[in-house]
Amino acid sequence: MSSTTITLVFCLGGITFLVNWVVFLLLNQKKLENTILGMSSQIKTFLIYILISTIGVISMGIVFVSALMISHG
Repeated sequence: MSSTTITLVFCLGGITFLVNWVVFLLLNQKKLENTILGMSSQIKTFLIYILISTIGVISMGIVFVSALMISHG
């Protein structure tokens, strides 16, 4: 397996990560604006989404690349 394939898999994971938390923030923007905390609530939610997405993308990237390496030698 070439290193280009592995790099491509992680780049696609990064793009998925970016789209994931942008969509979550856009979906919750109105709800967050109506809270008492306002902007600080949006920042807190943004950081939580980044943390959750980072853990998910890295772990799934590792699992996917491992499975790819096992199945293709």
